[in-house]
Amino acid sequence: MAQNQALVSVIAAGAFLAGSVRTDNPSDVKSVLVSRLLQYDEYIGRSPGEYTGSLEELQLETGRQALDVVSRVQVLLNRSDAAAFASSSTAASLDEYAIGTKDLAQMRTLLAIVFKWSIEPLLARIMVAIPTTSPWKRDTTTPIIDLTCIPNDSQLLSSLLDQFVRIILPDGPKSAPSPTHISLAILDQHCSQLIKPCMVLGWLPKHLSNDSVRPLDELRPFVIHLISILPVQQSVTALIDVLPEVSRLPYARKACTFLLSRQLLRRGGVQGTLASLFSDTEELGEQVPLERLEHISLLLQAIPTGMTPFDYYSNIVPQLTNVVTADGVPPVQIRAAAFALSRMLTSDTNATNQAAVARVLLPLLHLPFLNKVPSQSSPTDNAHIPSRALETLQALLINTDPSPALISKLLTPIIPALFSLSSQLEGLRVVDPTLKASLRGILGTWGRVVTSQEGIATLWLVVQGEGGDWFVDVAGEIRQIDGQERQTPLSFFTPEDLERAEETGEFDLDANLLKLRPDPLQFVKYLKSIDRQDIASEIFVMLLEGYRTLKGDSDGDPMRTLLYLQIVMEMQTQLSGDDSPTNILKTPTHILSFVKHALDTTGSVQPAPVDTKSRHRKNGLGLEDLRIVEEDNDINDGGDDADSDDEDAPETANPLKYDDMTATALNLLLSILEANPDLSTENSSVVDEIFELVVYWALNGTEAVKPLAREARMVLTVRLAITSIASPSKSKTTDEESAQAQYQKALKLLQDPILPVRAHGLLLLRELVSPRTTPRSQSLSDPAISKAFVPGILSIFLQSLQDDDSYIFLNAVQGLAAMVDGYGKDTFKGLLNMYSERLDGLAGTNLTQQDVDTRTRIGEALGQVIRRCGDALPKYADVLVPSLFAMVRMAHLPTPLRVSALSLLAQSVNTSPIALLPYREDLLEALIDLLRVETVPMSQKPSKKSDQKLAEDTDGVDDSDTSTAPSATMDSQPTIANSKFPPLRRAALHFMSLLTRAFTSQILESSSLATYTIPDTTLKRARTTLGYVAVMDEDSIVRVMAGEALEGVDRLSGALIGL
Repeated sequence: MAQNQALVSVIAAGAFLAGSVRTDNPSDVKSVLVSRLLQYDEYIGRSPGEYTGSLEELQLETGRQALDVVSRVQVLLNRSDAAAFASSSTAASLDEYAIGTKDLAQMRTLLAIVFKWSIEPLLARIMVAIPTTSPWKRDTTTPIIDLTCIPNDSQLLSSLLDQFVRIILPDGPKSAPSPTHISLAILDQHCSQLIKPCMVLGWLPKHLSNDSVRPLDELRPFVIHLISILPVQQSVTALIDVLPEVSRLPYARKACTFLLSRQLLRRGGVQGTLASLFSDTEELGEQVPLERLEHISLLLQAIPTGMTPFDYYSNIVPQLTNVVTADGVPPVQIRAAAFALSRMLTSDTNATNQAAVARVLLPLLHLPFLNKVPSQSSPTDNAHIPSRALETLQALLINTDPSPALISKLLTPIIPALFSLSSQLEGLRVVDPTLKASLRGILGTWGRVVTSQEGIATLWLVVQGEGGDWFVDVAGEIRQIDGQERQTPLSFFTPEDLERAEETGEFDLDANLLKLRPDPLQFVKYLKSIDRQDIASEIFVMLLEGYRTLKGDSDGDPMRTLLYLQIVMEMQTQLSGDDSPTNILKTPTHILSFVKHALDTTGSVQPAPVDTKSRHRKNGLGLEDLRIVEEDNDINDGGDDADSDDEDAPETANPLKYDDMTATALNLLLSILEANPDLSTENSSVVDEIFELVVYWALNGTEAVKPLAREARMVLTVRLAITSIASPSKSKTTDEESAQAQYQKALKLLQDPILPVRAHGLLLLRELVSPRTTPRSQSLSDPAISKAFVPGILSIFLQSLQDDDSYIFLNAVQGLAAMVDGYGKDTFKGLLNMYSERLDGLAGTNLTQQDVDTRTRIGEALGQVIRRCGDALPKYADVLVPSLFAMVRMAHLPTPLRVSALSLLAQSVNTSPIALLPYREDLLEALIDLLRVETVPMSQKPSKKSDQKLAEDTDGVDDSDTSTAPSATMDSQPTIANSKFPPLRRAALHFMSLLTRAFTSQILESSSLATYTIPDTTLKRARTTLGYVAVMDEDSIVRVMAGEALEGVDRLSGALIGL
C-alpha cells in the first residue's frame, strides 16, 4: 500500500533541512544553510525568507524549522495510531503511515540539529543571565554573549520545549509517552539534553527570575513524570549526565540530586542506578577506581529532603544486600554495593545516619544466628535464615577492604555462633566444603583484625560455651536446635556406634569424647591460625586463673574444669612449637624449661664443652661479652611457612627439623627475655644453664641458627653485666647517672625490637662519647666513659651503619661524628676499614648491588665525619687520603665507589685544604692521568686546525673509541667497572676545581710561596689536558666542568708567580 502523501511531503521537506537532497556546493557553511532554508521555503510554498543573519542565527532558524518538521511528522503518526485503533483495517492504516529506515535516520538527524543548533545555544546564553553565588570560572574559549537578546532567547527556548512536551506526551502531562519512533528516538538519544533545559527553567526560583528569564513551572511535572515512567537505568543515566552541566546553578543541582535519590527508592532503583553508573563494565573489568566508589557511596547516602534516615535506609540497605548476593550481577556492581554498605556502616560523618544503617543492616545479618529459627520456615522468611545471612556476610567481606571497624560490627556479635557452627561442621564428613571454607575464612578474618580487648572478650564467650547448637541438613540449610536434640556422649557406646566411632577415628587421643564445647583441639587450632599474640596470651592467663578458681571451688563444674585443663594442655602442645612461641606462655619458668630442653636435645646429646672464656664469670665481664653483633634480617622471620606445614601434623610429635626447633627455641628465649626485663640468674637458676647452650650454638650452629644464638648471647650477657654492677644510689637523678650505668642502659635499649627504642640507645652512647661541658669554666672536657668501652661503642656504631632503616643509620652517623672529637683516629680507621676492606683482587670485582649500596652509605657517614672534623682534619690526613685515593686508582672497582671516593676527597678539600697539602702534586698528577686516560672524545673529528693542534699536543690522551653504549649508564649498571662513565670524570674535575681553588686561596693568604710549590710541568699538563677535555669530551657537563677547572688552574698559576 502506498505511503500517506502528507507524510511523504513532510519528510521530503525535512530532507532539505537535513541535507539529504543534493544541492550545489556553496563556498562556506553559512551559504549551505541559506541554500537549505531557501529550498525548504520553496518546497513548502512559503515566501523565501531574508536569511542575512550570522551563522548562529542561521543555525538557530534551521533548528526551529527542523523541529516543526518533526512535530508535523509526529502529529501524523499519532493520528494514524488513533485511526488504526478506531478502524477495523488496522494493518492497512499502519502500512500507510509506516516510516522506513532511511526516513527514521532523517528524523534522528533533524532531532540532532534541533538540540545542537537551537536548544543548547539558547540554554547556554540563558544560563549566563541567571545570577548565582556558586564559584564558576568562565572558560577562556567561551564567546561573549549579548544579554540584550536574552528575552527573545528565553521565549524561543520556551516555545521549543513546549513543542517537545507535546511531541512526547501528546495527551497531557500525565499521559503515557507516544509510542512512535520519534518519541523513542528522543528518549533514547536526547533524554539528558531535553531534561537539562527543563530543569534550568522549570526549577528556576522566583527571586532569580527577571523580565528576561522567567520560570516555566509547567515543566516540573513533565520532568518528574518522564523520569518516573522511564526505566531506572535510563532515568539515572540522564540525570547523571545533567548533574555536572548544571552544577553551577545550586537550585538545579539540588533538584537533580533530589530526583536521583528518588530513583533509588523505586523498585530495583539501586541496581538500576549501579547499572547506569557502570555502563562501561567491559572497560573496567574487576578494577574500580576508589574515587568512583566513593562518589557512588556519597550518592547512595544522600537522603531526600523530608525523609528520615531510618525510612530511607530501610529502603536502600535491603536493595544493596540483594545486589551483593544476586546472581548474574557484574562484579563491579557487587563491589560498589559492598563498598557503599561499608561506608554507611563505618562513616564518622553522621552518627545518626550510621545508627539508622546499623538498625536496618545488622538485624538482617545477626538475628538468624542469635534467634532460633523454626525448622518449618515459610518462603517469606528466606531473608532471615542463617545460610542467606552467611552468604551476605561472605559477599560483603570479599568485596570490601579489610576495615577493622566494619569487620567488628558485622561479625563480633555472632562470632560465638559462627565458631560453634564451624566446630560442628568440622566433625561432619558429608557437608559442603565451600561452607566449611567460608566459615574458616570469616573467623580467620575477624581474628586477625579485631582489637585485642574485643577479641579477648568475644573468645571468652566461646570458651564459656556460647553460640548454641546447630544442624545442617542434606540440602545445606542451617538451623539452630535445642540442647536436648544433641546426641549425648553415652550414645557413642552403643554397639553400633562403637564400631562406627572406631572406624571414623572418634576414639583418637585428640577426639572430643565428652563433647566439650568448644572442642579444645579446634579452639586452639583457631588461636594458632589467627596468630594473635596479645589475644592468645591473655586467653591463656584467663584459662589458668579459671582452672585455679574451679579447682578451689567444691561446687565447681567438673566438666568446665576439664575443659579449661584440656585447652591449656592443647595450647602448650600446639603453640609451644609455633612460629610465634610467645603467644601464650607469659610465665617464664615453663618457657625456659622448654628452651633448655630444646637447645639441649636438638644438637647432640652431650653438647661440646664451651670455652671457659665465653662462659659466665661472676667476677667480671670481658669486652667481647659486650660486643654487639650484626642482627640478621631473618632473625624474626622464623619461616612463615612453618605454621602451615605443621598444622595438619599430629601435635604429639613435633615435625620441626633440628635447625627449626633450635631457631624456634632461640626466638622463644629472646621473646621471653624481652617480656621479662628483670629475668636473670638471680631469680631463675636455669638461665645460667641456657647461657652455656646458647654460647655453644653461637659457635657451632648453622648459618640460620648462629645469628639468633649471637643475639641471645648478647642479651644474656647484658643481663649478666647489669646484675654484676651495683645499683646506683636512689638519691641520684637520671641526669646524675654514672657513665657505666648509662652504657649498660644503652646496651639494653639496643636489644629492643622497637625502632625508636634502639635509636634512643644509640643516642645514649653518643652522649657518652661526646665531650662534656664543665659547669664552672664552660669549656669542653674529655668524655666520662672509660676508654676501655670505646672499641665496643665504635663497633656498635659501625654495625648500625649497615642497618636498613634510615633512622638507625642517621643516629649511627651522628654517633660517629661525635666520636671524632675524642677518638678521631679510631673512628676513621674503623670507617675506612668497612669502606675499603676486601676490595683488592677478585673480591673487588664481584660486588653486588647491595654491597655497593652499603659501601656508599658508609661513604655518606664518612663524609659527615670529615665535615665534623673541621680544621682538625690534617691530623687524620695520613689515614684518610691514601686509603681514599687508593680506591680511586682501582680500575676494577664499580664506578660508583670510585666516584664516592673522589667525592670524599672533595669534601676533605672543602673542610680543610691544609689536610691535602702534602699530597698536592700526587693528587694533581693522578687526576690529570685519570682524565687523559678516561676521557671519551666526541665521534666527530675536529675541522679546525687549532683543534687538530690541540689534539697533537695531548698525545698522551687515549683517543680510542671507548665510548659506552647509549643505554649503559652508571645509574642503570651500578656494579659495572666502566671507567668511561661520565660521572667519574665529573667527580675528578670537581675535585680538581676545588683543589686548585683552595690552594689558590691558601697561596694568596700565605706569606710563603715555597710551601705551595707545584712544578710547572704539572700545571702545563693540567692546562693541556683540561683544554682538550673542554673541547673534545662527548659529555657536555664534563666539557663545562673542564673549562671551569682550566680557569682554576690558570688562577693557581698566577698565584704561584705572584700575580
